[in-house]
Amino acid sequence: MKKALLVLSVMLLLVPPLFSNGAKETSTTKPVTLDVMFYSPELSEQYDDMVSAYFKETGVKLEITVLQTDYRSVLTSRINTGDVPDVFMSSAYADNSTYKDYVYDLTNESFISQIEPSALQGVTVNGRVLGYPFLVQSHSFIYNKKVFKDAGITVLPKTLKEFEDVAKKLQAKGIQPFATGFKEFWVLPQTAWQALAPSIGNYGGYEKFVASLNDGSLKFKDIKEMSQVFDLLDLIKAYGGPKPNESDFNDQTSSLATGKVGIIHQGNWAEDTIRKTNPEVEIGFLVGPAGQNAAAAGIMFDSNQTIRIAKDGKNLSAALDWLKWLTTSEYGKNWIPTKIKQMSPIKGAGAPDSQIAVETVGQLGAGVPGYPWFYQMWPTGTEQQLGSILQGYCAGQTNRAQTLDALDAAYSKIAKALQ
Repeated sequence: MKKALLVLSVMLLLVPPLFSNGAKETSTTKPVTLDVMFYSPELSEQYDDMVSAYFKETGVKLEITVLQTDYRSVLTSRINTGDVPDVFMSSAYADNSTYKDYVYDLTNESFISQIEPSALQGVTVNGRVLGYPFLVQSHSFIYNKKVFKDAGITVLPKTLKEFEDVAKKLQAKGIQPFATGFKEFWVLPQTAWQALAPSIGNYGGYEKFVASLNDGSLKFKDIKEMSQVFDLLDLIKAYGGPKPNESDFNDQTSSLATGKVGIIHQGNWAEDTIRKTNPEVEIGFLVGPAGQNAAAAGIMFDSNQTIRIAKDGKNLSAALDWLKWLTTSEYGKNWIPTKIKQMSPIKGAGAPDSQIAVETVGQLGAGVPGYPWFYQMWPTGTEQQLGSILQGYCAGQTNRAQTLDALDAAYSKIAKALQ
């Protein structure tokens, strides 16, 4: 999820001449070009490989524009001007409502039956499937196993106090405990809301919790467990180096890979970057603390990154053909596990060569709580705005009370604008 701009395109294949009764004719059928908008520029090589493979098999070109920071604003501008991409990417949950007037209903497409039902929860509204789950992902704390071993850490932390004890041991060995990633607006919300996830049941469950925030009957300042969020951010900041708000994704991944730091908060998408820096690195997955409640400590596990098809696109049929190929062809079924090296939502897809994926499956199998990405149910726009507010807190610009007021004001404004 690094900031970048990349446009991928593949040269059109020359259409072979057609022969009829021995006469040479020229085909008037123009090759199809699908207009695609994606994010996650760290996957640019994998996108390029898929584009080439599909073009080679079908002669259909996918012209992919890959954005990150400005992705949503560019997509919104294109939709508002009627220039909706044939295929585009978004989040799940709240974005089902955001884009419902523009996307094709995939419910009755045959290839949807090949998707794991659990992966469809974030794109299903009133029994209708409005998007295609792209990746199954998990995020929590990633640690360098060698660094932990060298520091004599044999018991993995589950509570906030245990995380602090680990941080002190690492620091005593001359190792910076955390690379914060606080410069990235999206890292802070993922870190913060994981600390809140185990408490949602105290507020009626995910749907009621979100509905209460949306209608204003619940405020962040009313959520007592927000203290756990601030405690966790304070801990990471205290042991995150002299300039925690200048640490970004690249700093996190490179510092962990080289053993400069012991822990980062990231998702399984970071592993490829980490291992490119140090192919021999051994990494593990830590649960995220929920205060001092070890039993509630878990990981965030969901399929949020979503592919959507424009219902009124001039290339609707071709877009659906591509999605079917991505689901049912041998290349398509292997693309995510072998090329992207993440977990696939497709039934029967292979396991990726991923240490974090293996640990994710192992932890869930052992009964570790796997929490959905509930914050993606919040209104579109909250991730970046609330992330910026948390950045201000971590920079020392606001105290806890001021931060809670700012979170409430921003959330209320966004929710009312969508009513």
